[in-house]
Amino acid sequence: MIRRSRTLIPALLGAVLAVVLVSGCGSASATPTAAPTAAPTATAKPAPPASATIAPSGSVAPSGSVAPSGAVGGCISSVSGLGHISAALEDLLPSTAGGVCLQKFSILLSAYMASTSGGDKTLYTPWLVKFGKTADDVNIAIASDLSQTVNFTAHAIEVPGVAAATLSSSFADVARAASWAVNTKSIAGQQVLEIIDPKSSSAGGVSAGYVYAKGDVLFTIIADTDSLVTEAMIKLQQIP
Repeated sequence: MIRRSRTLIPALLGAVLAVVLVSGCGSASATPTAAPTAAPTATAKPAPPASATIAPSGSVAPSGSVAPSGAVGGCISSVSGLGHISAALEDLLPSTAGGVCLQKFSILLSAYMASTSGGDKTLYTPWLVKFGKTADDVNIAIASDLSQTVNFTAHAIEVPGVAAATLSSSFADVARAASWAVNTKSIAGQQVLEIIDPKSSSAGGVSAGYVYAKGDVLFTIIADTDSLVTEAMIKLQQIP
C-alpha cells in the first residue's frame, strides 16, 4: 500500500508471482524458494470458462490453473498460470491504467503475505483480528502491469460481512498504531486514506498509498503518478 519506485513494484510483484506459481503446481504445502515462509494451501473456487490460454513469458502454466476469462476493453486481463480463486473480485479492479492493459490474479491473502516481508503485510493480521478473521479466511485480487510499461498496482481485499466504513476506519487505526502516517485526501471527488510507510519514507522513497472501501472490499492503489491514482479512483467509483 505504498507508492513505490519503478524498480520496487516489479520486485514486489515478482515475489508474489513466485508464490502464486509454486503454490499452483499441485503441492499441498509448497514452499517458494524466494519467500521466507511456505505458501498456504488454497482451495480454488470455480471461475468462468476460459476463452483463451496465455501463460506468462518464460513460465509454465500449472496443472489445473484457470485460463483467461476473456477480453475486457480489448484486454485479456485474467492470465493463466496465475492464481484465480475469485474471478468476481478480480472484476472489481481496473483493467487498464494509463492506456495499458493490466493483468489480474487472485489468491489467499496469506499467500500474498508470505511473498515478501514488511510493508503493508505487517498491517493485515491485526486488522483482520478485529473481525475475528485471519489471512487464510479472505482473498486478495491484484491488478498490475506485468510488462512494467506503467508503474501501477491495485489490490482488492474482500472481508465478507464487514461494512465499508468499518473496513477503512479500522485499517486506519491499525496503521496509526504501527506508526504509519494516515491522512484523509479527496481524489476524484472521493474521500480516501493516504497511508505512509515510515520505513520506506526514511529510506528516501516516496511512500504514500491510497486506500478506499466499498461494500465489503478494501481497495489499495499503488502508483508513481497522481494521474494514475486519479484514473483508478474514477474507475473504482463506477463499480455497481
